Amino acid sequence: MNNVQKIIIKKMAEGYTQREVAEYLKQRNLRPHSLSTVEKEVNKLKKTHGAKTTVHLFVVLLCQGLLKD
Repeated sequence: MNNVQKIIIKKMAEGYTQREVAEYLKQRNLRPHSLSTVEKEVNKLKKTHGAKTTVHLFVVLLCQGLLKD
């Protein structure tokens, strides 16, 4: 996972929506930070990890130990 993907996943695991994650990135001047980018990165991660839904993605990442701090 790249740095932006790690931030997106961490924030979503904390309960942020994709829109809130985009705003979080924007407020910290981290790029890319559009909602579209957040959606695309989540979709890339789902494809990479063979997950059908976002919930499934989080279960897979958790089982793989990739949601640790």
